[in-house]
Amino acid sequence: MKKTTHLYILREIFPIFLIGLMTFTVILLMDKILKLIELIVTRGVNPSQILMLLLFISPSFLIFTIPMAFLLATLLSFGRLSGDSEITAFKASGMSLYQLYLPVLLFSIGTYLLTTSLVIYGLPWGNRGFKATLYLMAQSKADIEIKERVFNDDFDGFVIYVEKVPVRGKKMEGILINDERDKERINTIFAREGFLVSDSKSQEVVLRLLNGDIHRFEPRANIYQKMRFDTYDLRLELAKTFAAVGKKLRDHEMSIEDIKEKMEKKRLSGQDITPQEVELHKRYAIPFSCLVFGLIGVSLGIQPRRSGRSYGFVLSLLILLTYYISLTASEILAIRKTFPPFLAGWAPNILFGSLGIYLLIKASTESPFKPLAWLTELLDFIQRKWKGLFEDV
Repeated sequence: MKKTTHLYILREIFPIFLIGLMTFTVILLMDKILKLIELIVTRGVNPSQILMLLLFISPSFLIFTIPMAFLLATLLSFGRLSGDSEITAFKASGMSLYQLYLPVLLFSIGTYLLTTSLVIYGLPWGNRGFKATLYLMAQSKADIEIKERVFNDDFDGFVIYVEKVPVRGKKMEGILINDERDKERINTIFAREGFLVSDSKSQEVVLRLLNGDIHRFEPRANIYQKMRFDTYDLRLELAKTFAAVGKKLRDHEMSIEDIKEKMEKKRLSGQDITPQEVELHKRYAIPFSCLVFGLIGVSLGIQPRRSGRSYGFVLSLLILLTYYISLTASEILAIRKTFPPFLAGWAPNILFGSLGIYLLIKASTESPFKPLAWLTELLDFIQRKWKGLFEDV
């Protein structure tokens, strides 16, 4: 009986979890998806490469959307079971609320382990794959970032301006380049034409310039030189370019090893490492929210109410909003050194975990949670007023 009941609850939770996971992930990825689609439309990038980029950046979003989807699934599932009096039937058959909570606990442990694996292994894998795919894109279509009549600074040490880039081919016209790789020799290059050539052996892209001038200035010696050329090869070291992009990753996009490496460098130079300490604790604390949301989802899901199924969805959004507001607030307090860095990540879990245990105990004794009853009455009132507006029309 217990095994059948546990499997029944898991089958109730799992489909909603998958739907919620897909929905939340797509919503958070929408901005990235639109930018990547623009590459397909405007630059003719292979759609398979775009899909690979989405796959590689997904771990940085899944560590947030997995706990969100689990909370939604638990609230909606137990709300449905409670609304259809199935919770009452389970209790009448001799099962306690703690026994009904067991499959949720197992599911929450599974989501916790999955999210932790993404934090430890998924993020570095995604960052490496993302950079490697970008490099392949640059090799196959090296002019992807060079736009006409725009100062392009995506290459390390270069600023490139191109008057005209034909729609087809890699040929460019009216080229201006400011080369500051060597601070002691600043080169300004003008060329009538140029085109990009990929060198697969050296993993470099060569900008071959035709019919132009090199204006060289040496600040220390105060020397100016002008040289004409028929053909001039300028190597764009993309490996360094993408390494520079990696360094510009924000802390929440970096792997744990990258954060620790950044902390060590800042510590040696005497800089404040509090923001990185806060981010490190958050990495370990956010997966633990799966266990916390399991407690809260079961406790609030079985509370008696009159509202429809949309109630669980609204309540889950309110809980998520409150949780991430408290997470942001504790992070700000830690960076200001009001809180120790440890509490920046764990304070919301401690707060919501304590609340979840309290609610589970009250739910097991069938004692109503008054703030939730007030919220239910408020939602019922809003629902009645909303319907009344349309009935008047």
